[in-house]
Order: sequence, then structure tokens, then C-alpha cells
Amino acid sequence: MLTNQYVLGIDHGTGGCKVTCLASNGKVISDAYVSYPSYYPHPLWVKQDPEQWIEAAILGVQKTLKGFSDQERQHVSAIGFSAPHHVAVLLDQNNRVLRNAIMWNDQRSGEQVKELTETSGKMIMSITNNSPTPTWTLSHLKWISDNEPEVFEQIHKIVFLKDYVRYRFCGELSTDYIEAEGTLLFDMNQHEWSESVCSMISLDRKVLPNVYLPTDQAGNLTTKMAEKIGVRSGIPLIIGTADTAAEVYGSGATDIGDGVVKLATAGNVTVVTDQLSKNPKLTSYEHVIKGNYYHNSGTNFAASSLRWFKEGFCQDLQQNIIDEKIYGVLDQEIENIGPGAEGLIFQPYLNGERCPHWDPNLRGSFFGCTARHNRSHFARAILEGVGYSLRDASHELNIPQMDAMRIIGGGSKGKVWVQIIADILNSEMEIPKESDASFGVCLLTATAIGWFSDLKEAVNQCQVVIDRVIPDLNNREMYDEMFHIYKELHSQTKNLTHRLTKLH
Repeated sequence: MLTNQYVLGIDHGTGGCKVTCLASNGKVISDAYVSYPSYYPHPLWVKQDPEQWIEAAILGVQKTLKGFSDQERQHVSAIGFSAPHHVAVLLDQNNRVLRNAIMWNDQRSGEQVKELTETSGKMIMSITNNSPTPTWTLSHLKWISDNEPEVFEQIHKIVFLKDYVRYRFCGELSTDYIEAEGTLLFDMNQHEWSESVCSMISLDRKVLPNVYLPTDQAGNLTTKMAEKIGVRSGIPLIIGTADTAAEVYGSGATDIGDGVVKLATAGNVTVVTDQLSKNPKLTSYEHVIKGNYYHNSGTNFAASSLRWFKEGFCQDLQQNIIDEKIYGVLDQEIENIGPGAEGLIFQPYLNGERCPHWDPNLRGSFFGCTARHNRSHFARAILEGVGYSLRDASHELNIPQMDAMRIIGGGSKGKVWVQIIADILNSEMEIPKESDASFGVCLLTATAIGWFSDLKEAVNQCQVVIDRVIPDLNNREMYDEMFHIYKELHSQTKNLTHRLTKLH
């Protein structure tokens, strides 16, 4: 293997950009994070400004390479990219952005989803192996067609979040097959954009980008961008893939039966298989390792539920404690509360819900409050409520009980929450050393330029499990009963939340 060479992985998450630098000895040597905002102009709407992604990427690379000498900067050999599925960037004939991007967690397209499902749901499932929901690009584009026809008519090209960022680094428009599968416009059987699905919204397939492998090259770094980020121009840019695909791979889940729990803005339970699922409640994609697939069952608000609680109900902590340490203080409070939070249950439906309900009109709640409950109880109930939601979603995977799963995402940094998840899912949680999509993209990029013989060798050499959390069997009975109440609570309150949504 080469020595003192570097690759960069640039991942744009929902809340910010993470840049990771991997050395050719297989070690992560630096990283940086730059946040950017989402905008919520109306209920259920979530949008972002693509220009802020570019600013964050430039600043993130600059911060990551801050301690590098001029000579070391010359040894940055390639850059790869990742970002959430489903986020389309609409370009006019001059490749200028037409509107802010609708994000994957935007729920505005409920009526469009209803129409697509009623008229063409079975056909869409047969072509794309997924069903219409407000998450998908197809739903977003139909909403734009219905509500902003003047914008829809100006569409000259469509790319996706990571691909737009890469375009600004190299000037070439393209995507990978896993990203394409996240649009609900891609034929997973024929491996091409579907004329049948595109015609449902009067979309010309010519506006969609060419589709390649995640490890394929897509142009070279321009001189202008090279000067901004401080590396040499002309280095290859690797296409990369969607963040979940990069995370699942980078965490070490490469073999059939491997499972991953993600505690980030959203939460996922993912399993690697050798065949596509036919369950319309799951999202299914190809793995970066050809011949494998991964199935996702996820909740909309995971770590974002705890962040919502911190920002809205912990002002006293925010006044006296450095922001990043507040979660540690909350962990200490939560540890003093027993499993089940003394009968307090949280439904994490703060922006509707994905699997297994796929219902944008659900609302969150705390149920079972008494005069004994204080902030610590509510904080624990939030962590447990996300765990119940993940367990609820995981049942759709229809897999045997898993003895161990990798756990990733910002929430995996807190041992209290990891223990709660292990207890609720009754599965050992393995904590990998590196868990960011930017790390997975580094491995894709390093393999693409020849550091490793294949993708499995890359992750086997560079990834390691640093800790394990075993489920506490003493908590199983309590969590089983609380989960059954959680399930029944949903069935009893679903219609009431719909009525509230119609009122407000």
C-alpha cells in the first residue's frame, strides 16, 4: 500500500457537512463538521438552500486540512461524496438552481402520494421495488408539478444532493445506481430510468443524469475549487453514494444477515440480504457490494427528538453548560430513572412517521404523565420511545432475532441510549470505531484509486469494533410490556391525531 497519501470523504447530512480524511495506512487522521440550517416555512415542509451545502463543503475541507503542510496537501489523491437519498436539485438550462431543495423528511406531498398509490401503486412497486410515500423524489416532483408548474416547466436537469455538490467541484452531472434507486424513478429490474414512472408526472427522462457505480470517477477537481480548498487541481472525484449505503458498508455490514441500527436525525434498522424485499413498508436498495441488498425500516425523529427536547425544555442547562456537554448531563439524570420511566411513554411522531405507518399526519405525544414525573423521566421516555419506534419498524424486516448488530450515528455516542436500544431490541450492540458516511465514502474512494483490491478488503482493514453493549435480561419483561402498550397507544390515538392535523 502507498504511504502518506490521503483521500477525503465529504458527506452532507441533514444538519451539516462532515468531512473525513483517510490516510493510506487505513487510519482516519482528521475530520471536521460544519452545520447548516433547514427551513420550515409551513407545517410538514422541510427545505434547504443548496448554496449553503457548497459553503459547508468548502469550509469543512479547509478545517479538515488545517494542520496539513503544503507538501501533505499535494498528497490528497481523490475525493468522494455522499448525502441523504431522495433530495433532488432542479437546474435550469444554464445549470442554475431553480428552487430550494425539498428534503427527504418533508411531508408535504401526502395528497400526491395518495393519488400515485391509488392510480399506479402496484405498477410503481413492480418497477422500483418500493412504494410511494412523502419521502421519495417522485412524490416531491409531483408536488412541484401540481403546485409550482412554472418551476417544473423550467427543469432542464435534475441531480441529487451529493451529485450537485460534486458537480460544483468538477462540472460534471452524474449519479450512482443506489442514489437513483432512492428517487422512485429508477427501474431496478432494467437498471435504467423508468419511462413508465417518469410519464406519470410528465417528466422527460433526458433531464435525469447518467448512472454509474459508486466507485466510478466523475470528472476531476477544477482549478477554481482546488484553490478554495487548498489541494492540487485535477485529482479524481469519485461518484460515491447515498449516506445510508455508505454507513451500512462503512460500519462493516457487508455479509448476508448483518444488521445495523442508526441513531441520527432519523433512526433506522437495516439488514443486509441477498434478495430484494417485496414488503411495501420497507425501503430496499442495492448494497455497494454487488449481489447484496439492504432493507431499511426507519423512524423519522430519532436523535432529533432528543435535540428538540434539549432546545425546548433544557434552557437552564443551556445557560450554564457548554452545549456539547448537555447530553452528558442528561445521561446522568436519565441513569437515575428506572426502565420504563415510571410508566411514561413517548411517541416520536414529531414530523409524522415512516416505517411501519408511513403516515405524515401522525403527531407525537407523552402518555402516562403523573405528578411524580420530572424532566429526567421525560428525557428517558424520549430515548425509550425512539427505541420502541425502531422495534416497531424492525418487525417489518421479518428476520430472526439478531444476536448482535452494529450501532452508528450521533446517538450511539451515549452509552445510556445504546443500553436502552440493546434492551428494547434484545440484541447486543457493537460500536464500530468509525461510523460516519464520510468514512464509508473514504473507503469507496480509496478502493476506486487502487489502495485496496476490493471493497471488503478496504472495510476489513480499516474498521474495528471498539465496544460492545449486552442487553440486560432483567429489563426484558418491562420493555416487552411497555412496547405492547406503545403499540396499542398508536392504534387508539391514530384517528385523533389525524383530526388534530386537520384543525392545525
